[in-house]
Amino acid sequence: MFFLSIYIYTISKYIIEQDLILGQESLEGSDPGQKMAQENQHIILVTSDNDERKIIRREVEKQRRTNMSILCASLRSSLPFELIKGKRSASDHIGEAVNYIQILKQKINALQVKRDRLKLMVNSSLLETSIDQPEHSGAVVKCVNINLIPGGVEIAICSSGLEEGSNSPLSEFMEILLQEGCDVVSCVSTLANGRIFHAIKCEVEADLTRLDLAKLQHKLDHAILLPR
Repeated sequence: MFFLSIYIYTISKYIIEQDLILGQESLEGSDPGQKMAQENQHIILVTSDNDERKIIRREVEKQRRTNMSILCASLRSSLPFELIKGKRSASDHIGEAVNYIQILKQKINALQVKRDRLKLMVNSSLLETSIDQPEHSGAVVKCVNINLIPGGVEIAICSSGLEEGSNSPLSEFMEILLQEGCDVVSCVSTLANGRIFHAIKCEVEADLTRLDLAKLQHKLDHAILLPR
């Protein structure tokens, strides 16, 4: 009887444990409601992430459009009215801005040439006053003036009293400048009242302190004084 009771108890315990295991598996694997809830939660998370990205993209695009509107308005206000009259699109305004920039560049270049000529004439006049010779003597006056400018040198050359048919040794000046490490970026020449003026602007690739101005002055003086 005792052994039978133990046997029945063991069997009952085993049956109960098996029922619990099966019940747990049923709850975890076969409950359609729980499975659907998990899938819905995953969909909600994915949808929420996509919505957040869309919101960020919309904000970025909105900010870009706002910045472009501000820039276009600023550009439009900088252009003359006659250039943009009857033109409303941003592409038209940008095209007219490019044309306007080219016009300004041409005006700046023309003013620079005029400035260089005036500066050359002033420098040459100052140099000639240091030479004590009468204006009517017909003596030959030849001057070279070198000034340091940011990144290079500016050279003013004046020759007066040139004989008819004689030429200014401009090519020799250029060769000397190249030998001394100077790159010519502009050269303006003017002939007036028997005087020829040259304004030469050069850039120096090396350190300006290494440029021997005295040597350059001597070479240019020698070149301008050579008989033609």
